[in-house]
Amino acid sequence: MRAKIAQWKNEKQSEVAAVIIEPIMSEGGDNQISAEFAQGLQDITKELGIYLIIDEVQTGVCQTGSFWAHEHWQLRSPPDFVTFAKKMHSCGFYHNEDTKMVTPFRHMNTFMGDPIRVLLTAEQNRIIKEDNLTALASETGAYLTEKLTKLAEKHP
Repeated sequence: MRAKIAQWKNEKQSEVAAVIIEPIMSEGGDNQISAEFAQGLQDITKELGIYLIIDEVQTGVCQTGSFWAHEHWQLRSPPDFVTFAKKMHSCGFYHNEDTKMVTPFRHMNTFMGDPIRVLLTAEQNRIIKEDNLTALASETGAYLTEKLTKLAEKHP
């Protein structure tokens, strides 16, 4: 991967290797990124050879009515990396095939936890699917948004 970055740096004449964004800036006042912005950002990062990293540590695992918040953006292709933690019971990241390590298991280390966390995550994901919790979160979110919008109209 270092060789790829060095080659990219020479081709693009840029020091930027990646852009990291959160789908919803939760700590900063619940600011949401629009699909149009995210799609445009992905187009720019692809054009410039910059990795797009989506930080789903707080927004992943069905918090927004889809498993990952960035799924609402309907990106043309998956992000280069997706980070996760907290609600997943384990932490780590997913990435595209082109960033796969040559040496097996290089991404597995202590920050990702132990095998018990993997079992917890697997069980959690089974329950989410079995009980259709993603759809429930979507329905509940739509109801809450509708009521809050009416309340905001009544009390600007």
